[in-house]
Amino acid sequence: MAVRVAVVLACAAEIGDNPAMLPSRFMTAGKATIAFWALLMLGLICVGCQDRIDPPPEVVAVGAPRITHSQVSRDLKEISAERILRMVTSYNSSGYFIHKGGQAGFDFELLAAYARSLGLTLQVVVPEPGEDLVSLLNAGKGDVVAGGLLQNSALEKWAAPTRPVNFVRKVVVTRNDRERADGLAGLAGLNVVLPQGDSFLPRLAALKDDSSLHFFITQAPAELRSEDLLVRLSAGKYDAVVVDDGVAQAATVYLQGLEIQPLPTDRIPAVWLVRHDSPELRASLNTFLRKHIRIGADGNLRRSQMYGVIYDRYFEDPASIRRLREPQYRPELSGRLSNFDDLIHAAAGPLGLDWRMVASLIYQESRFLPSAHSESGARGLMQVLPSVAGVQADSLSQARTNINAGLTLLNAIYQRYDYLDSLDRWRFTLAEYHAGYGHVTDARRIAMDLGRDPDRWRGSLAETLPLLMQRKYYEETRYGYYRGGETVTYVEEILNRYRMYRRLVSRNGPAPSEHAWPDSTR
Repeated sequence: MAVRVAVVLACAAEIGDNPAMLPSRFMTAGKATIAFWALLMLGLICVGCQDRIDPPPEVVAVGAPRITHSQVSRDLKEISAERILRMVTSYNSSGYFIHKGGQAGFDFELLAAYARSLGLTLQVVVPEPGEDLVSLLNAGKGDVVAGGLLQNSALEKWAAPTRPVNFVRKVVVTRNDRERADGLAGLAGLNVVLPQGDSFLPRLAALKDDSSLHFFITQAPAELRSEDLLVRLSAGKYDAVVVDDGVAQAATVYLQGLEIQPLPTDRIPAVWLVRHDSPELRASLNTFLRKHIRIGADGNLRRSQMYGVIYDRYFEDPASIRRLREPQYRPELSGRLSNFDDLIHAAAGPLGLDWRMVASLIYQESRFLPSAHSESGARGLMQVLPSVAGVQADSLSQARTNINAGLTLLNAIYQRYDYLDSLDRWRFTLAEYHAGYGHVTDARRIAMDLGRDPDRWRGSLAETLPLLMQRKYYEETRYGYYRGGETVTYVEEILNRYRMYRRLVSRNGPAPSEHAWPDSTR
């Protein structure tokens, strides 16, 4: 109550200095009278400073997902047969994001390492507005929920947690522009903001009650992640925020004026989630995690070298953190995927091709490096062979020439599959661009021999292309042995990256070129 009275008095003084804030019938009164009436009005209805200190919200546990139980039968056996592991996660600045055209993030890299160990392609699923992670998991749209979720008994009703992926401590972050007491005492009178749905909310409320301190707890809007809250805090829009220690420590590298104070809590395990009826996948993930992170007998954290390198990249190494945050390399901030967006868009548009799909293919082929070349002699952004480039063969290191030559080939393939549905049309086009017409034809013939539809990808070509690595199949084909499994991975990775590109940049074209990368040439 003392804090509220102090705030009311502050508002009264402010209105006394600015009479225009009061209704016109008070404007003829003197300054002292205005302050008196302002104090009376604010004391009676307690409004006018609501934007400074929000009323305490109802403290709730993690909300139930829309789909609470598994609706599919898909465990490690089915995942391995399809060769695709689907990761359900949020798009943020630490767990998963696009950087320089490629997919990045702590959880993404760690789960990608697991997928590679089993010969799987990692596919990322990001919820649309209104969707929740656990529902996507239980609906079969994903296989693993990964992204900084803390171990929570409420979540375990709807999905099964893995071993810890990380151990975090919650910290409170304030601005360092004023003196405050350490720890919880420094929160007195402040509005403390947490990400919406954060399972630490009940614990923070309990700490508040136990300490007999008076501060307010607010959940942020659903679209704001921990990094967004810290940006707003640095800009003076929040009093204090509570986030994971690693996220907070990384933020001090690229944000000014932040001060981190620990909270009196133990380390909290962060976990991944799988469906309750995926015990084989859970056991496999646990075996992988046990190799890379665990608590030793002495109580200290043990990390493998691989885990340590990934963790440092996103949470410890200042140079890496700054590099990953540079806005020109982040399409959600710059509106661009590469330095070649304008050339790609200009060349793909007249052909009716989505330039973002072409950009995803170019990233797969060359990582947007015009100087890239392969052992087979393919060159440039789209890895075009001189033998198919014609008169342009001597200029394939030039971005414009390479894109034009590559798109001539790509469009010819795309037109050949115009009888397929839009998604399979792109799958077949990308497969032929990678493997060549002959090997794709061989895989289609194997599909027919096995009684499968040669014009379908899933359940057909995605399974018969890898058979070109087996003698009993490739001996009967015209073009022989081929690493068809690599082509399947190639296709799925391009399509998955394209799905994210679609969410980040417009089909109508990239942002203006002043946001282009500074370290790349056209």
